[in-house]
Formats: sequence, structure tokens, C-alpha cells
Amino acid sequence: MNLETQEEGIKLDKLDYAIIKHLQVDGRMSFTEISDDLNVAVSTIRNRYNRLIEDKVLRIIGRPDPEKMGLHAYSRVMISVKPAQKLNDVLSVLSKLKEVSFLAVTSGTFNIELNLMCTNNNHLLEIIDQINNIDGVEAAQTTMYLNVLKWGQ
Repeated sequence: MNLETQEEGIKLDKLDYAIIKHLQVDGRMSFTEISDDLNVAVSTIRNRYNRLIEDKVLRIIGRPDPEKMGLHAYSRVMISVKPAQKLNDVLSVLSKLKEVSFLAVTSGTFNIELNLMCTNNNHLLEIIDQINNIDGVEAAQTTMYLNVLKWGQ
């Protein structure tokens, strides 16, 4: 199974995906543990890992548990920007908000989707108020996450 990313022409095979899957479970897993589990040489794992990092296919980051960091209010906000020329200005303001954990330009009725992580509902209301007052934000629709069952990959 050779899959190729469209933009860079980087070819990933089953072993690359298996290494990535192991690191998704534990980003600090040793090359020895991975090689033992996949039944390949440690040097192969090391070389593949280094290539995945170098090709920017893989980034090792720390993902904290939001609850343990005091972040108890999560929401998705869909934003409609008018006029369209203000989209980049609105994105620039939003990208600077520390509470924004995800930010994307979308198609359809709303131009922007973002996720907020706040300490509590009062904090969330403050941030939503800030967002609603950004020049160019015509409308915003907020959905509260009541129970998050899985965080990213």
C-alpha cells in the first residue's frame, strides 16, 4: 500500500503508518519498543522516523488534558463574515486569541469554523462577546460541547 500526498509527492507505506500509529498512542515510545512490536530493525524505525520528521509528515507535540489544565468549557463557533474582503482581518484577530484551539476557513453559510477552550462558561461568554464585536463578523453560531469523548488523533 503506497499512498502519496498530493502536495509534496511523499510516499508513505504500511510501515510509515504503523510507526505513526504507535507514536499517536505514545509520542515518547522508544524506537526499540516500536521495532520489537513491528518486527523490524531499530535502525529502520530510526531512519523512517527521521524521514517523517524531515518531510514534515510527522510532528511530535505535547497534548495536555484540557480538564487537568482548568479548561472546562468547550465550544464550536461558526462565523459569517461580511463583506468578504474582511475575512483575512477577522482570521488575523481570531488566530491571536489563546482560547482558539482550531481555526479553519469553510465553505457554505459560514466562512469560519473555530473551537474554543475556556476555563468556564463566563470566560466562554467573554470570548464569544469579543468575537461578535470583531469588525466584519456578521453572525456567529455557537455549539457547546457537553461531553468530549475523544480528542484528536
